[in-house]
Amino acid sequence: MRRKRIKKKGKNEMKKVFPLLLAAVMLASVLASCASVSPANVSSNIRVTSSDAIDAAAWLTERLGERLTDSVVIGTNADDYDVNVDALEDDGFFIRSFGREDVLFAKTPEGLDRAVRKYAKAVEAGKAVEETAYHEGYRVERLTVAGNDISEYAIVRVTEDDPCVGTAASELAEYIEKTCGASLPVFAASEYKAAADKPARRIEITSGDKTLGDEGFTITVDEAGDLHIDGGVWRGALWGVYDLLEDDIGWRFLAGTSYYEIIVPADRREYLYEAEHIDITSAANRTEIPSIPIRGGCDGLKQRNTYHTQGQEKYGGYGFTIRACHGLQNNHDLIFSGDYAGVYLGLSESGFIQPCFTDEDVLEAIDHYALEYVRSRREAGQKIGKEIIAVDVAHWDGGLWTFCKCRNCEKMLSIEGYHSGAVLRMANRVADLLNEKYTGVCSMILAYGPTDTLPRVTRPRDNVIISFCFYSSDYYCSANCSNHCISGVDCDRAKGGVTNYYAAKCFEEWMTVVAPERMQIWYYPYMTANKCYNSPVYTVLLDDMRYLASFGVEHIYYCMDRTLGNSNGMLIEGLNEYLGSRYMWDAYMSEEEALGYLREWFTIIYGEEAGGELYELTMFAERAGDLAGCWSAYGDKEPGQLDRVSYDYVAKHADEVWEKCLRAAYLADDAASEELAERYATGFMFMIVRALYDDMYVNGTPDEKALITERYREMWERMAKYELFPFEKYGVPETFDPNFDPRKWLKIPPIG
Repeated sequence: MRRKRIKKKGKNEMKKVFPLLLAAVMLASVLASCASVSPANVSSNIRVTSSDAIDAAAWLTERLGERLTDSVVIGTNADDYDVNVDALEDDGFFIRSFGREDVLFAKTPEGLDRAVRKYAKAVEAGKAVEETAYHEGYRVERLTVAGNDISEYAIVRVTEDDPCVGTAASELAEYIEKTCGASLPVFAASEYKAAADKPARRIEITSGDKTLGDEGFTITVDEAGDLHIDGGVWRGALWGVYDLLEDDIGWRFLAGTSYYEIIVPADRREYLYEAEHIDITSAANRTEIPSIPIRGGCDGLKQRNTYHTQGQEKYGGYGFTIRACHGLQNNHDLIFSGDYAGVYLGLSESGFIQPCFTDEDVLEAIDHYALEYVRSRREAGQKIGKEIIAVDVAHWDGGLWTFCKCRNCEKMLSIEGYHSGAVLRMANRVADLLNEKYTGVCSMILAYGPTDTLPRVTRPRDNVIISFCFYSSDYYCSANCSNHCISGVDCDRAKGGVTNYYAAKCFEEWMTVVAPERMQIWYYPYMTANKCYNSPVYTVLLDDMRYLASFGVEHIYYCMDRTLGNSNGMLIEGLNEYLGSRYMWDAYMSEEEALGYLREWFTIIYGEEAGGELYELTMFAERAGDLAGCWSAYGDKEPGQLDRVSYDYVAKHADEVWEKCLRAAYLADDAASEELAERYATGFMFMIVRALYDDMYVNGTPDEKALITERYREMWERMAKYELFPFEKYGVPETFDPNFDPRKWLKIPPIG
């Protein structure tokens, strides 16, 4: 059964007690003993206690100017104040006010940067300086299970021979220690039973419950106060641990790779909300089975990312197929070698061509490859159903012209109606051989481009996997629509244009003959080919996942194609992937909850105030995109589709949006977030320049021309400063030229 997940609504208020300072009667003598460094760029009202505080003092001076009327002490050296900065994390700080004397201390310059920014915002708002201890000690002061302190527990690997359970146990122990400092012992069940000196309370982790599938889990706090995490066949126990850490303890963005280094700063990549006390009770009891059982492509994430586990024993990374990806092309040298050398060269003067799928020698070569693929892996100790699931025999990449036009192929085409018939016949032949010699192994092919349409006659065997691509359709449309759900219900139905209607019809026809567990989806979120700003597609992701889940699709490869994309903070694919991982896990969450994850991302990465501005900018882009009708992020395929938003709408709100772009950076909590905010906001600045250029620069008054020139220059300089745009590749001058039409920034150059 599925249980609606209980989400934290916000950050728990921190109530740590600031270390007591010396009595007021001693304060004057203490101040007199402090180092007094006042460079020319630092206000005389500021005293620093360490040389590494000068940058923070200079920043505060520039920000507040004459508003800095109280005396401020800043530094990483707080010995004379009897304050222990070693208790702080690297980004932590203390703020305390004594009348007109304010003290700001941190462990590092990064912490001071955060401290002076918080202080400046309070002064600008006319508020009293709030006593603050930020990131002092452990983020969670007290962690309990059913009222029992977490230190009273041992972690017990009940399924002790399962490496994934071992990983789940070690991950849980590691993150609990990071959370509150408690170091929990980890036992195998037999070790725990035999141990004389052991904690009486247990967190038990098991795997192998087939009712939970490969990836589901159950979390239970029983009446005795023990906590149980029971997982499915392969990875459920691990997802249960990560889910407990996220939903019940407050961790976010548990990172599996370094992909987030620019998009998410290290101190927020694995983020934990602060709390005075967290008690995990039976209210946390739940069973969860993902809406999409196999989820891939979320490169930076540990949790919910099946592909992160692929082939790794410690993560239980088995039982699911690799993605179909032009297997015949990628393995050409293996297939057409030895006795089959020269049967197919794969090249012509004009580029790649497909094998002739009616040529017996070609088919025998493919058969031989498929059987050898399985045989060699079995000899290496791999098992069918564990490491060996399918053989990728998908056709080569390429359009209609790449398919063979011999007499037999043309005859086949007249019968089947589409080139998918030739490819599917080949896949069925391989599937029959595999079923005979290696029962349980599938062949798999792509329904992609020229093969996305169901053949008229041939139907797939039960052990053929179809990998359908919502990407392009050579038969019906120039490109799929990025703005609407892939169901196509909201799209234009004109053939040859930008629409999802025909691709959805093709997919739904395949689903009439393919079992859900044999359907794999290549899902493109369509942010990639737009270099100037994020295609506004975040809110449609949930609709897409609901649509696919409604057909029972069990496998999605979530493809962020960065060959045309940008991972520099202006195009935040990381957010797209994070939301995708959430929505694939639970496609039926409410829209309010879905937007909550979007807003939370901005709050954590950019800070509450700056993140709020950027969230509103993102929602603005979503509205502007919706008003533009059907459009494709791969806009070079259709004239007029380079624009992904309604520029009339953008122009109407230009001043408001420009102000938010500036405010987002101004309100950032630290220097890293300020830079990230500037990077992201630059795309919105481009939207404004593009929207106003004709009216204000080409046809405007002198004042209007001066204003848009100033804004264009600022956007251009941001692009150059952060290397957000490949100027040379796109033919954009590297030095500012207001006469360069901003529409030209959107043109996608040829690949290669």
